[in-house]
Amino acid sequence: MSGTVNPNQPKNDFALFAHLKSDIPAGIAVFLVSIPLSLGIALTSGAPLFAGLITGIVGGLVVAPISNSALGISGTAAGLALIVAPAIAKFGFNGYLLAVIFAGSVQILMGLLKAGVIAYYFPSSIVNGMLMGIGLIILLKQIPHAIGDDLDYEGNFTYTQPDHYSSFTELFRMLGEAQPGALLIAIVSLGVILLWESPIIKKLPLFRLIPAPLMAVIAGILLNTLLQNLYPRIALSEAHLVTIPEVQNFSSLLLQLHFPDFNQLTNPDIYYFGLMLAVVASLETLLTLDAVDKLDTYKRITASNRELIAQGIGNISCGLIGGLPLTQVVVRSSINALSGAKTHFAAVVNGLLLLLTVLMMPTVLNKIPLASLAAILIVVGVKLIKPDTIKTIYQSGWYRFIPFCATVLGLVFTNILFGILIGLVTALFSVLLENHKSAAYFKETHIGNKIIFRLSEHVSFLNRANVQTTLESLPAHSEVVIDATRSKYIDYDVYEIIQNFKSDAHHKHIKLILENMRGYGSLPPIENARAQTYKSQQLLTPDKVLALLKEGNERFVYNLKSNRNLLEQVNDTRDGQFPIAIILSCMDSRTSVELIFDLGLGDVFSARIAGNIINDDILGSMEYACKLAGSKLIVVLGHSHCGAINGACTDAHLDHLTGLLAKIKPAIDCVQSEVGGNKTLDNEELVQKVADKNVQLSVENIRKQSAVLAGLEAAGDIAIIGGMYDIETGKVEFL
Repeated sequence: MSGTVNPNQPKNDFALFAHLKSDIPAGIAVFLVSIPLSLGIALTSGAPLFAGLITGIVGGLVVAPISNSALGISGTAAGLALIVAPAIAKFGFNGYLLAVIFAGSVQILMGLLKAGVIAYYFPSSIVNGMLMGIGLIILLKQIPHAIGDDLDYEGNFTYTQPDHYSSFTELFRMLGEAQPGALLIAIVSLGVILLWESPIIKKLPLFRLIPAPLMAVIAGILLNTLLQNLYPRIALSEAHLVTIPEVQNFSSLLLQLHFPDFNQLTNPDIYYFGLMLAVVASLETLLTLDAVDKLDTYKRITASNRELIAQGIGNISCGLIGGLPLTQVVVRSSINALSGAKTHFAAVVNGLLLLLTVLMMPTVLNKIPLASLAAILIVVGVKLIKPDTIKTIYQSGWYRFIPFCATVLGLVFTNILFGILIGLVTALFSVLLENHKSAAYFKETHIGNKIIFRLSEHVSFLNRANVQTTLESLPAHSEVVIDATRSKYIDYDVYEIIQNFKSDAHHKHIKLILENMRGYGSLPPIENARAQTYKSQQLLTPDKVLALLKEGNERFVYNLKSNRNLLEQVNDTRDGQFPIAIILSCMDSRTSVELIFDLGLGDVFSARIAGNIINDDILGSMEYACKLAGSKLIVVLGHSHCGAINGACTDAHLDHLTGLLAKIKPAIDCVQSEVGGNKTLDNEELVQKVADKNVQLSVENIRKQSAVLAGLEAAGDIAIIGGMYDIETGKVEFL
C-alpha cells in the first residue's frame, strides 16, 4: 500500500544525507530521552541495564536502514516488559535470548507472508486514542520527575507502580519527595524549549542548528553544576541524574554482552514464548506504525510487511548479543516526528549516538538531570493531546468515539499493551453493535408497500442478526425486493436466511423479488448489458422485444437497474446502431422511455411529441426504424394525467398548439359517443378515457396511413401496440 506521492516530500533514503539539518536535531532529541527510557525498561524487565542500550543501538543501526518508516524509532518497549520479566525469571537471561531469536524469525516469516496487511484494519479511533493516551501518560509520569520525585524509574508507563502507588496517587505522594533544585531545573529547561521553538528564535540560522531538547539538557547540566558550587543543599544528587553503565575498555564492553543458550533448543516453552512475543511485538509495531504515519506531515505510508521483516532482523540481532526485544515505539517515534525529522536518518543518528555514548561519553551524560528530560517529555505529551481530535472523533459518531475513549482510558489505567487490546476489543464490539443497528444494506421504502433492500459489496456474518430480525418484521401483503447486484461476497449464513425467507414469504402474502442473488461466498461479477448488435437484433421477434420491455419496466417499478457501462455502450455503438423498437411517447418530462423500460444507449428509437400524436414526420421516422434499421416493435405510449389531453378536453387555444391539439379531437369524440349523454363523467376520468382512446386511434392510424408498416406487421416482421404509463406507480399496461 502506498501513500499519495508528493513531489516535494523528502526521499526516505538516509544515504543521500539530504535533510541533515532536520534529521540530526531530531535524532539528538530522541537520543536524549532514549537513554533513561531504555535503562528504565531494562530495569523493570529484570534484565541487565546494558541490554536496554543494546536494543536502542540495534534499532537505530540495524532496523532503521532496512525499514522504510520515515519517522519510526525502534527500541525497548514498556509493554513487552510485562511478558519479558517472567520469561527471564523462567529461562534465565541467556535462555530468554534464544526465544527472542525465534520471535524475530517468526516476524520475518510474517512479513514474507504479507501479514502486515493487518495494519490497514486498525480503526483510526484506536490509533488516535493511542496517541492521546500516550500524551496523557507522559504528562502523568513526568510531572513527578519534574519536581524531583525519581523513586519510580523512567520508562515505567504502567498505572500501578513498583512502589505501590499509581499514576494519580503518585501526584500527591510526590510532594513529599519534591526537590527545589529539580523544580528549578525543570522550569528553566521548559522555558528554554519554549523560547527555542518561538518564531523569533526559529528565524535565526545559528539557533536553528541546535535542537531545543539539547539546549534544555545543556541548561539543566549547567544549572545543576552551578547549584553544586553555590547552593549544594538543593543541587541534584546522582539519584536524580541519568545513570549509564560505564565501559572502561573493549574487554569490559564484551563483558556486558550476553549470548543465547542454545542448550535450550529442545525446550518447547522457548518456542511458545517466542511465538507470543512475536505476535505481541508485531501488534504493537503495526499500531505504532499507523500512529506515527498520522504524525507525518507528508502523509507517507510505511510498508508494513517490510517493517515486520526489519523488526524480525532487529530482534534476531538483539537475541544474538544480549538485548531486549524491540518494537517500533510510540513515545520515541512521536518525539522524532514532533522534532521535525524528515527521513529515517534521524533514527540512525539516535542509534549512532547511543553507541558512541556507551563507548566514549558515559561520564558526561551521567550529569543530565532527569528533570530536564521530564521537561522535554512534558512538551511532547502536550503536543500529542489535541482537543481538535477529540471534537472530530466525537462528531463522527459514538461507534468511533467509544473505542477512542476506551483506548485512552485503557492506556492510562493499565499500560500500553493492555490499553491497545482494550481499545481493539471495544472497537470490535462497536462494529458488532453498528452492524446490528445499521444493516449492510440500504433500506428504501417506496410508494405504498414496496420495500427494497440493497445489499452491500461485502455481506458478512456480522450482518446475520440484523438481516434475520429485519426480514421477520416485514409486514404482510408487502412487496419486497432484495437486490444483490453490488454484492461481491455474501456469507453463507446470510444467504441461508434469505433463502428461508423466500420459502416462507408466501405465507405472509409477501411478493418477493430476488435481484442478482447468485449464490454465496465470493460471487462472480455480473456481466454488463451491452448495446444491441445486428445479430442480436435479427434474432429477436416482436413478442420477445415486448417481453424485454415488460421486464425492464418491472425493474424500473422496483427501482432496479441492469448492470451497464454507458461509456462501454458508447464504444459499442460508434460504428452503427441496431435498436429493437421505436417508442412514440409524450413529451412530458416524466415519461423518458429509456428510464421507464430500463434501457441503455442504442436499445430503442425514442420519438416524443405532446399527446403522442401521429403525423407524417412521425410515420416517416417509424418507417425508417422498422424498414431500414430493423426495429421489431412499434409502441405508442400514452400516460396518465396528460397535459396535452387535458388541453384538448378543455378546448385550449394557443397559436401552433391549437393545431396539435386538434389531432386529439377524434379521441374526445369517440369517448363522448361511447358515454352518450352521461354528464356525471368528471374531468379527471374524461382525460384518462381520452388518453386511452387516443393511444388506440394512434395505433390504428399507423396501420391506415403507412402501407409500409402495415405490410411489415402483416408479414409478422413487426408488431404495433399501444401502452399506458401510470405516472403514480411507474407501471406500464400494454393495450
